[in-house]
Amino acid sequence: MKKKNNLDEMQEQELLKIEHNGCWLAFWLLLAALAIQTLIYNTADFRTVAGEWIVFMVLAIYLGVACARKGIWDRRIEMNTKSNLVVSLIAAAAVALFNGILIFRNYHKPVGTIAAALFIGAITFALCFAALSFSMKKTARRQAAMEAEPEDADEL
Repeated sequence: MKKKNNLDEMQEQELLKIEHNGCWLAFWLLLAALAIQTLIYNTADFRTVAGEWIVFMVLAIYLGVACARKGIWDRRIEMNTKSNLVVSLIAAAAVALFNGILIFRNYHKPVGTIAAALFIGAITFALCFAALSFSMKKTARRQAAMEAEPEDADEL
């Protein structure tokens, strides 16, 4: 049973913008909360960030899968290998810096901190690039399938 919609088209578009902004605000604030709590509290105790981490990961996975299923990559970033490299490098640098701060705070060894941060950054780069490349192929395949559907419908 459908419920009555009391909004006109302009109000519906405004509501979609509000919901869009609210979703991304929640996403980035959850990430910031996770980072701050990890820096402030004992990093070995996962219980301090478990709730936020679960919500953040569910939101991130939902957004990624839902966009890929609809054939949507991004509003501003092109779907190509160069973009994947740049995004992976940014992610690797951010993760390496964050972990470098944590490691140095705990052990106070500059050389070891740099080595560990570079290693963590390299692993992050590889995993991020692989995930983005996989997602890019799935999204491109979905876009091709969606573009082919109207032609098949006309033949029937």
